[in-house]
Amino acid sequence: MKSRPYSRPCAERDRQSGFSLVELLVALGVTGIVLGAVVQFFSQHAHAMRTHTFRIETQQALRGALDAIARDVRLAGACLPTNGDFVALDGTDSPDGDSITIRTGLTRDNLSCVFGTTTADAGAGTTTFAVDDGDDFVVDKLAYVRDPNGSGELFRVTGHGTNTVSVSPGAGQFYPAGSTVYAVDQRRYTLDSGLDPPVLFLQIDWQEAVPFAAGIRELEILYVLDQNCPTCDIIDLSSPIDTATWWLVNEVIVTAVAESVGGTRPGDFATLTQTVRAKPRNLLP
Repeated sequence: MKSRPYSRPCAERDRQSGFSLVELLVALGVTGIVLGAVVQFFSQHAHAMRTHTFRIETQQALRGALDAIARDVRLAGACLPTNGDFVALDGTDSPDGDSITIRTGLTRDNLSCVFGTTTADAGAGTTTFAVDDGDDFVVDKLAYVRDPNGSGELFRVTGHGTNTVSVSPGAGQFYPAGSTVYAVDQRRYTLDSGLDPPVLFLQIDWQEAVPFAAGIRELEILYVLDQNCPTCDIIDLSSPIDTATWWLVNEVIVTAVAESVGGTRPGDFATLTQTVRAKPRNLLP
């Protein structure tokens, strides 16, 4: 007797031929929920990374600006006179942001100071000083000419030779033989809070000031005096101070506020404040 081939019931064939509509809807719903969670996770992660990046950039700008100012303050007065007119530090006090000017004498490769002693009298208006050593002065840097009585002036170096240093403008006073001509590096930090974003500028010598750090919104500079210590007097420059007071400065306190630059979303903006204290070690007793 010939056997008949087995045939599955129609209902079973229908069930194995594909997904039902309900099954497809359920699968699509689960997939949508999973994809939504994944998209939300990556969106939150990208936003957090963006916020973190802006904060790091702001912190780096703030730290870099304060580190540079503190480093220059520590070198202030090196290879410059230790009495008479004060030339190592200067500055202004302003509600829009303080400024500070820091001067340091140049040095040779062996770390000896670059200076020369005048070998002849120089009258007012003189633009070339005869000196015993003019080799290591630098054109377009500064020179400070000091009378033995303690008074002096800053000039721009226009030329130099073995026994001469030429300057501009001409001397504003008479300098006798035996005066000293110092090679000087000058750095001036100023804040322009009127720009968007605000910018801290650096001017080297008398050249054009250039942007140094963007996003520095506030800059406050205070000076600690070697006076009435151990608390010590702390002053700003809201009113001019005399040479005798400048010679009492034994520490500079610099506080800056920085804000993030380039952000477009609320979470992109960060504001950081930092303070550094630096001693102009060349001025300390």
